[in-house]
Amino acid sequence: MVSKDCLEWLRFSKMDIDVAHQLFSQQQNPRHRPIEVILYHCQQGAEKALKAYMVSNGFFPPKIHEMQELRIVCSQWDSKFGNARLIGHCAFLDPFAVIIRYPKHNLTLDSAIAQRGLNSAKRIYDFMCERLGLDSVYS
Repeated sequence: MVSKDCLEWLRFSKMDIDVAHQLFSQQQNPRHRPIEVILYHCQQGAEKALKAYMVSNGFFPPKIHEMQELRIVCSQWDSKFGNARLIGHCAFLDPFAVIIRYPKHNLTLDSAIAQRGLNSAKRIYDFMCERLGLDSVYS
């Protein structure tokens, strides 16, 4: 059974991903999409999903934002966290935790990158649900 604390982390994770999706979908003109904000929320949602898994294993999440580090911590409980696709999604989202929040970040951003961020966040969230025995939301 999944703990109340774990479900709360997942709820916050889903809120971030849903906000990113809404921001992406609301703007009809791709040039006016707030790409930095969308990608930040994608990363935050995925980060919180990984931390939910830690909480489900009785581990208080560390105050780190690096997706790969969080994934490695999770792999101590489940070898499937070494999955190449998961590694790729985490690596893609890593720069969007901190770097993107400030001017002059030198990242190339467009709607295709935002869409990829949304996809990665959703895949990580669904992977966590699968590992926790919960229904996937974004499949």
